Amino acid sequence: MRLSLNASEEDLRVFLEEADEQLQMMDEDLISLEKDPNNTELLQEVFRAAHTLKGSSATIGHTKMARLTHAMETVLDHLRKGDLSVGKPVIDALLQGLDCLRVLKSEVETQEESGIDLTSVLKELEDVGQVLAGDASAGGVGDKPIRSLLLLDHERQYLESETVKGRSVYELTVLLEENNPLAQARAFQVLWELASVGKVVKSIPTLAEIEAGEKVGDQIRALLATDADAEQVRTRLAFISDIQAIDLQDWNAQHKVDERRQNQSAAAFKGDDRRLMDLGPAARGKPPDEMLRIAAQKLNQMSRTVRIDVERLDALMNLVGELVIDRTRLLQIGSELEHRYADEQLVRDLAETSQHVGRITDQLQEQIMKSRMLPIETVFNKFPRLVRDLAVKMNKKVDFVIEGQETELDRSVIEEISDPLIHLLRNAVDHGVESPEIRRACGKPESALVRLSARHEDNHILITLEDDGKGIDLSRVKRSAVEKGLISPEVADRLSDEEAMGMIFESGLSTASKVSDISGRGVGLDIVRTNIEKLNGTVSVQTKLGQGTTFVVRLPLTLAIIQALLVSVSSRTYAIPLSSVTETLRFARSEIKSVNKREVVQLRGGVLPLIWLRKELGKNGGSMNDNGRLFVVSVRYMDRQVGLVVDSLVGQQEVVIKPLGSFIGDIKGIAGATILGDGRVALILDVASLVKRVIEEQTRGVQVHVGHEVYIN
Repeated sequence: MRLSLNASEEDLRVFLEEADEQLQMMDEDLISLEKDPNNTELLQEVFRAAHTLKGSSATIGHTKMARLTHAMETVLDHLRKGDLSVGKPVIDALLQGLDCLRVLKSEVETQEESGIDLTSVLKELEDVGQVLAGDASAGGVGDKPIRSLLLLDHERQYLESETVKGRSVYELTVLLEENNPLAQARAFQVLWELASVGKVVKSIPTLAEIEAGEKVGDQIRALLATDADAEQVRTRLAFISDIQAIDLQDWNAQHKVDERRQNQSAAAFKGDDRRLMDLGPAARGKPPDEMLRIAAQKLNQMSRTVRIDVERLDALMNLVGELVIDRTRLLQIGSELEHRYADEQLVRDLAETSQHVGRITDQLQEQIMKSRMLPIETVFNKFPRLVRDLAVKMNKKVDFVIEGQETELDRSVIEEISDPLIHLLRNAVDHGVESPEIRRACGKPESALVRLSARHEDNHILITLEDDGKGIDLSRVKRSAVEKGLISPEVADRLSDEEAMGMIFESGLSTASKVSDISGRGVGLDIVRTNIEKLNGTVSVQTKLGQGTTFVVRLPLTLAIIQALLVSVSSRTYAIPLSSVTETLRFARSEIKSVNKREVVQLRGGVLPLIWLRKELGKNGGSMNDNGRLFVVSVRYMDRQVGLVVDSLVGQQEVVIKPLGSFIGDIKGIAGATILGDGRVALILDVASLVKRVIEEQTRGVQVHVGHEVYIN
């Protein structure tokens, strides 16, 4: 069914942008609040987010979202007032409401109703919103839990207007005798008598619930606006039978106390709620004076920044890529002209101008790249909720720590890295982390540590995920690989620890004892490797049995422009990503040896298996220079090192990656193409797929030693 909203397209766009920020903020802060329940600043931020989202959803006409955010806001308000304490039931209910809010937000995006039923989540929020009325001496109603009167905005405004007119507003709690068979009739009498002396603004139960025959219980709560004094109200109720206790409070006085508490907690910050919402993660949970400082910085930055559509940044990046190609071409033409006409002044002027254009292009490229950079926290901040829910589901205790979330990388990489990291986190919580009972038996703390960190290293970003769990049993990995038919028992016996570790990334391999909705089907780590390789990245793993496991993901900062080593094979030029190259070597043809029908060369006490690119690429011709020596490019994939035999080395160059297009499709061994300075097209080699061919041949049972590593081919 089509969703009916009373808002323009521009209003909806703004709403969605703000809703994303507010929902993410609520998600992060609720998880942090569960760990730090006394942090009033965090609680204030969650409340403001819910309050702002309630107002904006009501403005565009999304009544379901406004109703749900109001219920969440009411619970949060009770937390702020101290009527409720932060605990797992409250956080669970608020997170459940948050999940429903995301569904309702998607309705705005699609303009279609999802059909979601909010009955259960609203009931859950109402149930956790119950508060204690205090001890018997204070209120006279005993220590029974009292249902909270959740006021709507117009009801609160009405009560405030009545107090301005001079009328009294009382909050009453009437306690009936337990298991009273006439509770329904007595509740009706209480509300009837109250209505005779004033206006009952809100009650639990309501008259409608009583008339419908719903179970009343032994408590009646009401808010009464009246000209009568407290003693007159008590007198009217005193004639009703079966009443055990009456608690009557001045709502206006209590309301002022609550209002004063709220003002004190926010008094240090001058400004509206929306400004606080924009302070970002740096201000989360900070005291008011610190938020003031961050707000001042933010305001100063806002005066010097503008928002720009992502599509425009992509278009600029494409134009810069074309400019880089033309710059290289221009420099090459200038170099050739200078070689031919060295004495011509125009040629020298052209060379000087070309160099200047090259420098300007480099600077422009750098600035565009920086404008596309985003902190990785946009991905990392989604994971605390994921880890928390997984730990609860698996009955495990996990302390999740995030470091280096301010590390920046290109948005094109950020968009693709989320899924692999989710798989790694699920694997860590499910496989890596033990249950509290097992950890106690092993002498470990009940709560496991899972740490996710990011940092820059040269032109790459390293993402590390480590846990202090049970580690990976490599013997079990080998046994599972044999059971699933991935390798033979003979090959398994000859696998080194490094190679056995590499097997965990094979499709179909899983050491889980049973299949669940979290893991056990043997596809998670295979997906991780595949997706990271698509980003021209690598993933490696280190483990110690009984101590834990560490995954290290190495990614380029951008996918658009890379440094590459240009090589020649059969008179064609190919580009090898420099991130995969470890060194370039030269060998005499006589140095090539054959080990079990596999060509290798000795390298620093070990052997290096060779891949002849002219064979892999289906080309003819030799691969030796005039002196009868081979050019070999040593490349590394994960923990494997292989030599690519080429005809010659052309040089190092910055290249712009161009996809091959859907017409050509995916070609094994080719990652894309680029345009060289002379206008020719050069294919970019996919080092991962080339080296994986060597690894896949492990199942054929022939052994080749490479340093401390073993290749089976």
